[in-house]
Amino acid sequence: MFPTQSWSFHFWATIRLALPLMMGQIALISIWTVDIVMMGWIGTDALAAGTQANRMYQPLYFIAIGLTLAVSPLTSQALGGKKQRIARQVLRMGIWMALLYGIMTIIPMWHGEVILLWMRQDPAIAEQAALYLRLMGIGMPFTFIFFVLRNYISAYQKPIPPVIVIVIGVIINIILNQVFSQGWFGLPAMELAGIGLGTSITFIIMVILLAIYMVMNKKIGRTRPFGRLLRFNPVIMKRLLIVGFPIGLTLLAETGMFIVGGIYMGIFGIAAVAASGISNQIAAVTYMVPLAISLATTIRIGHAAGANKPDEAIRAGIMSTLMVTAITLILSVIIYIFRVDIIQLFLNSNDKLFDAVMSFAVPMIIIAAIFQLFDGLQSVFISALRGISDTRMPAIISIFCYWGIGVSSGYILSTPFEYGPIGIWIGITIGLIAATLALGMRCWMTRQQLIHEGRFNLV
Repeated sequence: MFPTQSWSFHFWATIRLALPLMMGQIALISIWTVDIVMMGWIGTDALAAGTQANRMYQPLYFIAIGLTLAVSPLTSQALGGKKQRIARQVLRMGIWMALLYGIMTIIPMWHGEVILLWMRQDPAIAEQAALYLRLMGIGMPFTFIFFVLRNYISAYQKPIPPVIVIVIGVIINIILNQVFSQGWFGLPAMELAGIGLGTSITFIIMVILLAIYMVMNKKIGRTRPFGRLLRFNPVIMKRLLIVGFPIGLTLLAETGMFIVGGIYMGIFGIAAVAASGISNQIAAVTYMVPLAISLATTIRIGHAAGANKPDEAIRAGIMSTLMVTAITLILSVIIYIFRVDIIQLFLNSNDKLFDAVMSFAVPMIIIAAIFQLFDGLQSVFISALRGISDTRMPAIISIFCYWGIGVSSGYILSTPFEYGPIGIWIGITIGLIAATLALGMRCWMTRQQLIHEGRFNLV
């Protein structure tokens, strides 16, 4: 089997697609980062309440990301096979799926205070988070529809427009957060709840902007992307669920490891919760860089799979792996060197718990610097497999590694071994290492099968 394109071609092809996606991912995470920073400016109590509230709804959120991510490889495969009608049907059913699931998520968000109390969180934290969660819940359907539209546009290898819309969204979110949380223009100061309202409105505006672009763009618009929007296609919906639900479980397995660790962090006090919220957000921001390369990998391998070019898919996957390795090592060094300065951006230096939060956050950030490589590699491995619709076995691998190994390790180290909050983060690192090794082996076995058979057998 001889590849038709050179290594340099795959490098630059990945860069051209990944850079805009990277800017988009960083801009998107900036919306949540702005929220966290503004919570910290309100006070440590607000930061702790917002952190635990976010961890309560994140399982719902990441399942939605997984479901909507299925839009990208299925659209890429359809476009690679020159089947634009099927691509449009994928979009239509993706919107259906996002809307229905988004409405379902409003119910637990509406009862967030009860759920937080059930999870044995501080009653003051649960009470403060209640209205914030309700206002965030209103925006969930629009948030998920935004993900569908962004993934669809990216599958056309046009990642720049979503980036522009997200940057606009960041600016809008900053303004609205200030307006509602601080009570500008005569409005009541809603504090934490105002941040939830501002973020929900931001995503509604972003959905409208992306829809306008899709209609006006010549290549996408001529396919009438929103044509027959009310027509339900059970075959395509089933396909989306078959591919997307395991992706959702995979994301839930990994993020759930962080979420469960964060919830368990509550037994160690408000300072530990606030520190883990900061550390988690910093790790999430840096993760956007390898994630962008991973998303580009899914799209490129999806196109190669649709055109039945296994040699192209293999080289695209290898190049992405090399790029992620180099980038995450650089990020690790940067995080370690500037760890104190970065943490202080999230805190009010006059807060009475400032020193306590710093004492927890600094070692957590050092651990985050260590696991950058493994977090990046597991992302690119699993994204390469998604490009050929291989999602079920990676989901099983992820659940076992993150929960069977990561969560249990975190509990054992933090409590019986008395490492405290730091033990939870060490356990997370162990889970990431296990997942990286197992998913890397899955990719290697898939590569050998493609070399042997010389063609794709898409599930």
